[in-house]
Amino acid sequence: MHIPGLLELTEREEIPKCMILLTGNSNVGKSCYAREFLLERMNDGSDCVYISCTDTEEQFQNWMISAGVARTLINSSLHFINPYIRRSAGDNSSQLIGIISEIKEITSATHNSNIGNSNVGTENERNRIKNLPEKKKPNFTLIIDSLNHLIALFGLKEVEGFVTDVYFTSKIQGLFGICCLTVPSIDKEQYERLSLSFDAILEMAFKEEIESRLRAMKMTLIRGVVLTPKWVDFEITQDGFIRFLQKGSDFICYVCKSKINENPITYSGLYFHVNHLEVYKKLVGIYGLSLSELGFSSEVMDASFFFIDIVGLSDPSYSVSSQRQKIEVLNNLIMTCSAYNLEEKKIILPTGDGMVIGFLLNPELSLKLGIQLHQKLRTYNRGKGERDRIKVRIGLSSGPVFSVSDIKNNQNFWGPGIILARRVMDIGGEGHILLSDSLAKALLALKDEYKPIINYIGDYSIKHGQVLTLYSAYSDDFGNSDVPEKR
Repeated sequence: MHIPGLLELTEREEIPKCMILLTGNSNVGKSCYAREFLLERMNDGSDCVYISCTDTEEQFQNWMISAGVARTLINSSLHFINPYIRRSAGDNSSQLIGIISEIKEITSATHNSNIGNSNVGTENERNRIKNLPEKKKPNFTLIIDSLNHLIALFGLKEVEGFVTDVYFTSKIQGLFGICCLTVPSIDKEQYERLSLSFDAILEMAFKEEIESRLRAMKMTLIRGVVLTPKWVDFEITQDGFIRFLQKGSDFICYVCKSKINENPITYSGLYFHVNHLEVYKKLVGIYGLSLSELGFSSEVMDASFFFIDIVGLSDPSYSVSSQRQKIEVLNNLIMTCSAYNLEEKKIILPTGDGMVIGFLLNPELSLKLGIQLHQKLRTYNRGKGERDRIKVRIGLSSGPVFSVSDIKNNQNFWGPGIILARRVMDIGGEGHILLSDSLAKALLALKDEYKPIINYIGDYSIKHGQVLTLYSAYSDDFGNSDVPEKR
């Protein structure tokens, strides 16, 4: 199972499917995380129940649409429950016993649609589910954005019984998810009773050593998994998404060069005081600030490169407005990927209908970014018409680059590493994540987990008689398994 920030929190790519209890103070970001968790699960093809006492169904759907989820996917895969509104309307299903019955009914329907009609809950059925391939197992998620609201409505004893029912339902019918609890709102003994009904504990907190409202979280427990719990810094973006930060970073405003003592604003990998970002944008527009001013060395340097463009965007039937909108959506999706945010020092160059990103410190990040972006695009494209979908191709390589001066004497970056990434990308088509021979071999030697997803596809001739040996990254969740045609 994948959750937001999994790599940062656990140094793992996957964890067992489980029920997670997310705890923390008020306003620390639990609901933001729960919503991002929802998007991750829907991105993995899960049907979801979301329980909230603060939003109407219309308000929640509007938020999901603004986050890029297609309405058809919302209508088919999201089941929203507001117990407070139901109770106010005199709906008998407002009681927790009615809600758990509704959850069981929904999960049973999802279960039957995946593996055929059966006696859900029997020992034989549970054994059959256990032996199914992962992609055919029931895939259902429950998210409760506040157990405290349920306690206020129904009382602690009834909520304890409810989460116990949820726990056993999760074991019998393949249910997993996350429930948020504000602490300290209940005493230690009550908390311990509630926590027994969860397989994992995730904590959020404000950082005490900083006067600003910077935040951190850690995974303290996953049953059956050996963890070394560690605090991971994060911030909440203006769009309400979680963004993980490098540990121990000093946030210095790029404009005034002084320390930022409140939540920093980020833009193009830089940090700013809230009131200084617009100043920076105006300076860039007027004076054309160059990449050399970001603190990069003028010497030749090695990096791993991620080169992307939007397939078919040059079609003259697309209006300029439509083209610009697709580029903006793609840029925003890239900036929400954790791989993009893991490294502060990187090269970012726009290319018209795409961009090239060079990672200076970690050769894995170019591939991780491609995988994460494909997963986010899959969610964004669901339910959209052919012309509205964003289709991309990605080329990855590694190699040297150096700074060069343009016609205005502004410094830029260019070199064999970027050129090769472009050549690799040009060979691919829609959905391909292609890798150069050097980068593929480096990643395959680095970790065994890359061996099932990085596949040799052959030699390709390009300009000037050069031949490239290429690999393709793909699985059921990302990439394109079709071998590109040789031209």
